Amino acid sequence: MVLTWNNAPAYFRYWGKAKPATDSEGTSCHLLPFHSLDVAAVGYHLLAPHTVRCQELAASMSLKPEQLQSLFVFSLAVHDLGKFARAFQSLAEPELPELVAPDSSLAYGTAEWPHHSEAGAVFLKAFLKSELKHHGLQVWGWPETSNGAKDFLRVMLGMAFGHHGKPVDAGSNKRPSPGFPEDHQAAWEYACEVASWLRPQWPEQAQDKDWLKHFKTMTWHLAGFAVLADWLGSDQSAFPYQSSPQALDDYWQTRALPQAEQALTRLGFGKPLTASFFPGVRSFFGFEPTPLQQWAQDLAWQPGPQLFVLEDVTGAGKTEAAMVLVHRLLEHRQAQGVYFGLPTMATSNAMYGRVANTYRRWFAGEQVPNLVLAHGARHLNPGFVQSVIAEQRRDHAYGDEEQTASAACNQWFADSRKKALLADVGVGTVDQALMAVLPFKHQTLRLIGLANKVLVVDEVHACDDYMARLLEEVLRAHAQQGGSAILLTATLPHAMKRSLVAAYQRGRGLNAETVKELAAFPLATRVTDQSLEQTPLATRDSVIRRVEVETFNEAEAVIDHLVGTAERGQCGCWIRNTVDDAIAAYQTLRERAPDPSKVMLFHSRFVMADRQAIEQAALERFGKTSTAESRAGWILVSTQVVEQSLDLDFDQMISDLAPMDLLIQRAGRLHRHRRDALGNPIDTDDQRQPPVLHLLAPSYDDQPGPDWLSAHLPGSGAVYRDHGQLWLTLKTLRDEGGIDMPGRARHLIESVFGDDAEAQIPEGLQQRHLDQEGERSSHRAMAGFNRLDMEQGYSVKASHGWMDDVNIDIGTRLNEEPSITVTLVRQDEGGMLKPWVEAEQFAWELSQLQVRESLARRLPEWPQALAAERDSLTERYPGLKFSRLWLAEEESSMDYSQEMGLHRVPRIGRKDENNA
Repeated sequence: MVLTWNNAPAYFRYWGKAKPATDSEGTSCHLLPFHSLDVAAVGYHLLAPHTVRCQELAASMSLKPEQLQSLFVFSLAVHDLGKFARAFQSLAEPELPELVAPDSSLAYGTAEWPHHSEAGAVFLKAFLKSELKHHGLQVWGWPETSNGAKDFLRVMLGMAFGHHGKPVDAGSNKRPSPGFPEDHQAAWEYACEVASWLRPQWPEQAQDKDWLKHFKTMTWHLAGFAVLADWLGSDQSAFPYQSSPQALDDYWQTRALPQAEQALTRLGFGKPLTASFFPGVRSFFGFEPTPLQQWAQDLAWQPGPQLFVLEDVTGAGKTEAAMVLVHRLLEHRQAQGVYFGLPTMATSNAMYGRVANTYRRWFAGEQVPNLVLAHGARHLNPGFVQSVIAEQRRDHAYGDEEQTASAACNQWFADSRKKALLADVGVGTVDQALMAVLPFKHQTLRLIGLANKVLVVDEVHACDDYMARLLEEVLRAHAQQGGSAILLTATLPHAMKRSLVAAYQRGRGLNAETVKELAAFPLATRVTDQSLEQTPLATRDSVIRRVEVETFNEAEAVIDHLVGTAERGQCGCWIRNTVDDAIAAYQTLRERAPDPSKVMLFHSRFVMADRQAIEQAALERFGKTSTAESRAGWILVSTQVVEQSLDLDFDQMISDLAPMDLLIQRAGRLHRHRRDALGNPIDTDDQRQPPVLHLLAPSYDDQPGPDWLSAHLPGSGAVYRDHGQLWLTLKTLRDEGGIDMPGRARHLIESVFGDDAEAQIPEGLQQRHLDQEGERSSHRAMAGFNRLDMEQGYSVKASHGWMDDVNIDIGTRLNEEPSITVTLVRQDEGGMLKPWVEAEQFAWELSQLQVRESLARRLPEWPQALAAERDSLTERYPGLKFSRLWLAEEESSMDYSQEMGLHRVPRIGRKDENNA
């Protein structure tokens, strides 16, 4: 029968998507049933039974892939059930007289007339109390009528109702439904109609409480695919609006399914990439494998998800060993992509450069996997935005507090950090992965972004107690969805390793097998569903070495030493523990150095463009291929940004006193590569004088007082607050006389961080140490409090409160104060607002930096006279709404320069006082 408005069911009289009116045309709309089926069709193809994602999820739920697909599709078909509510229908008035009459008196987004995502849960609650109670679940094709079946229905459909990025429930709303009686009836008839021909294959296991409990944990993963399906199904370019009735099963077959298949194929969600054959380290990389790389290459392969922990010295080729394992996982079809999580932006940039030269060869033929860097915007693959999803035309707004699917989609993909998780190969900070287990809006997208990928976490020891606890949750969730992970470290305390391994085992449903504490180092650990193996390894001769340790007690002595280094034609580095100390040292060295232009400064308060330029200059000046000519007389003053993952090599190294693991990392940048006496690269033994790590530290004292550190190095004492651990570090290095790697690596770490180390801390520092131990325990407890309780399923009960996805540091780093993104803005001659950095692409991202909140407060407020221009700017670039805009050329107590970054202006140096 041909449908017309005269004989069409009532559910066609509701709009689902609307395009705002323009001067040339009225408001157009896409009827609600058609939009719902568009989204369901995307879900049909996303979880097609032949896909790895569907097979793994179905297996974990003890369902057949076809069964899981049918349940997911039905859920998406009713995901917008709440839009049948009259309050939602009153948000727009499309030029279609056949639609239900809007009622402007209804306050959409209130307890009485909730947002449509919550209204869907209210409709279901009403159905369960009336129609489904009366007629039984047989109406939807389910002969079961038990409470278990109804509980399953609430869980499954609740997952779909939460498609706007966070879960919802029906609450205590007393209304039978959030609409008029005819709205309730239309919603009911629509749900029954789609159930009649979609024929969801309801699970027999629903009565089993243990099965339902496990199913709840898997709804997190399904919710991520629901969000993605809603976004993709809302794309007007793929699903043109239709505002005339058509039989739903006919629309499903002739329009929704073909259009969804075409859209997913265009966006790269269709056919998975085919991995290439791994030919061996020698053939792939062009060099002889290290012992660790040889182990990764020759490892007898086992099927199923796996966790690897690779512990080896700096420079032993851990990254390449991880790439070998990634390639082998891809080759054996145990993964389809990879995400590299690094501790900082600087380390992300460095890793990106290494991955960019390799990743294409992981895949066969002419396939082009998309690669994206979560930081360092100038390296973003320009084709990536289109390869994942193009910006969608905006829909009619749902209200002040609720975004449309297209608006949320555009905002998400406007942030390059988030795109990295959905790329075939992503590189970024570990924070993006940690947010998968925190109550941020759209966190489920991060979770499924990791699905079918290898999660590689480099410098895992750099995670503090709070981050480590969150990483445990990520590993557990990732293991649960069948993911593999690789953890890389040179200085991992055994207790931290034990916790991470146990978390992965819990995710796999295994009885946690205690990791035996071995003295061996290097060490490779593999965890599979069948076994836990620890393999002691040798290390290559070139990284076996001893670094002597000597101490300076005054900063002036460090300055003299570095000036002498420059005068002798060598290069040196001073790693300071705070940005302010680094800036002060830089300014003093510029005054004293034989050539001030050869003093460089590197810290975290540079805009992205300048950070990248400094990183590149440092790699050229001090990197592996640098020569005596490029190195001679150069001094780098830096903060912790150079201690990890940057392949730098200095003749002389000075460090402020820091915990043992960080000093080992810093020492790894001293005589890192073999050179002749002048500093030129050679293949034979290093010809420079034996390496010495100089520490700026207080004098050693067997019985130090409470102010032993803070009286001499207040900045270091504020950053590293467990002065007992710093004292243990200094004592151990004094006893050892230096750092022997790898022979004494385990001893050095456990002497400071081991279970027995606390007893060695002297009485004067015990109280501070105990305070810090308590703080570390509270940090772990806070991570446990903040994390999502995955056992509750995708529900409001899983969190104490959901956060908007605004600032990553609020949730992933438990700082005393959060970090703020600051965007530097300038005005051109015509008064137009421009990014600080001039660039053809990503100029706004390149003009941003991160600072702590208290420092951001020192910046002047945005000029009121330019408020309209700012609003226009953020309308054009929505991502800027989540940063602090600073007109950097304005007079203030803060200044910015390419040489010094963001810094305080001395009062005597301010223009207003100079002119006084």
